[in-house]
Amino acid sequence: MSKPISVLLIDDNPTFLGIVQRFLQSEEGIKVVGAVESGEEAIGLVHQLKPDIVLTDLAMPKVSGMETILRLRAAWPKIGVIALTLLDTAAYRQAALTAGADAFVPKDNLNTELLPTIRQVMAQKAAARGASRR
Repeated sequence: MSKPISVLLIDDNPTFLGIVQRFLQSEEGIKVVGAVESGEEAIGLVHQLKPDIVLTDLAMPKVSGMETILRLRAAWPKIGVIALTLLDTAAYRQAALTAGADAFVPKDNLNTELLPTIRQVMAQKAAARGASRR
């Protein structure tokens, strides 16, 4: 069996963080390596945990999800970043992608879209790594 996909979660709502963590941990092939309530905490942990994927909320106090995405992209360009938010508008979606998110999942569609999106982003990252080795 291949190594599980490691995921770091960022959301300022501890209840939602727990829900996503339980949802992902029940899925074979995915391992939640951390769950934090701020972008600042996450930036500190990414270097230590080296997750494959970071799921970040966009609307957070202090360091927003957009700022977190920009910082992640600058420091770890190969990491997978998925924006996860209640604010499902075309403007937010475009802003997240422009900031460097690989994908955008509305929280309302968590049950149906999150797992396929995680796997799709991992496949894209693996393909990009393979292409860069040639």
